[in-house]
Amino acid sequence: MEQEFYHLRIVGIEKPIKEATTLSFKIPENLKSIFEFQAGQHLCFRFYLNGVEERRMYSLHNSPHESDLYQVTVKTHPDGFISRFVANSLKIGDKLEVSNPLGDFTINPVKNAHKNYYLFAAGSGITPIFSMIKSILMVEPNSYVYLLYGNRTLADILFYDELAILQEQYPEQLIITHTLSTRFLDFSLAPWEGKRGRIDDGMVEAFITDNPLRTQDVEYYICGPEGMIQTVQDTLIDMGVPTKIIHFEYFSAPSLQYDEGLAFVENASVSATIRNKNYQVRLEADETILEGLQRIGAPAPYSCKSGICGSCKAKLLEGEVKMKASIALSSEDKKKAFILTCQSLAQTPNIKIDYQ
Repeated sequence: MEQEFYHLRIVGIEKPIKEATTLSFKIPENLKSIFEFQAGQHLCFRFYLNGVEERRMYSLHNSPHESDLYQVTVKTHPDGFISRFVANSLKIGDKLEVSNPLGDFTINPVKNAHKNYYLFAAGSGITPIFSMIKSILMVEPNSYVYLLYGNRTLADILFYDELAILQEQYPEQLIITHTLSTRFLDFSLAPWEGKRGRIDDGMVEAFITDNPLRTQDVEYYICGPEGMIQTVQDTLIDMGVPTKIIHFEYFSAPSLQYDEGLAFVENASVSATIRNKNYQVRLEADETILEGLQRIGAPAPYSCKSGICGSCKAKLLEGEVKMKASIALSSEDKKKAFILTCQSLAQTPNIKIDYQ
């Protein structure tokens, strides 16, 4: 998987809610083919602050079927060094280093499709889902979209007005259910007519029951905090939904039991093909393949370094590895011998991989 960076100029900055910043970019003509994307994909941003390289992934929330304005929205976190930089320091005209679109949490709408889409989002997990919603509505006039969207308060809801407009434009196709989790809210000025509470198993079951299938072709997409993703996924499986039609994406590393005690082969030799060029490295003690390649300056793609984004995915051509975590890999990826190099420890003296 190739990952190159290009300089894109910021053409717009907005504050959709108090604690979020939307950045808009226009893609130059010579880069348009490189930046073609599917709804649900993200961009990797590379920052150099105080001499330190930092990478962050932000989902595109515009649709590939809209104008050529590319948009990402960054939620501001009190301890988020980069999110605070985005909120407080960037200005229109600044250039940022941005990768070509990446990610497998995608849909590819087809004009003649007749499908049901059940979408579950919480917080900033709405960003890739919003792109999906717009894409489905624009391309598949015979499909139906059901969104269950959770937030803490009314003021935290991203794209609230935009979603309402879409619901008015597509009343037969788009059904949206909002829920707010904060227990004590003052609704005296703006009474809340939506649901209250976190997205739990009961809410998921009720949402599915209230919005029955209109066709037999169905897909489920989930994006949000770890607990919410696990709850929705478990509930759907308990309801008999096949795992192959449940798709999800984490925005932060889940609290998995990482296998930090994995054995490894000392001084293993790694041969890696990156952009049609070969790199050789001998791994040091307890060093992942990605860490070894970075040590010698190889341009190996990566972003999160925690096994959730899939940016570092490569095909294992020779040898064996064990991964501390592999949540970004689908069962199909594993069958095809793809690995996450940021999580891979050598189990044989010789390893050969290809970043396809």
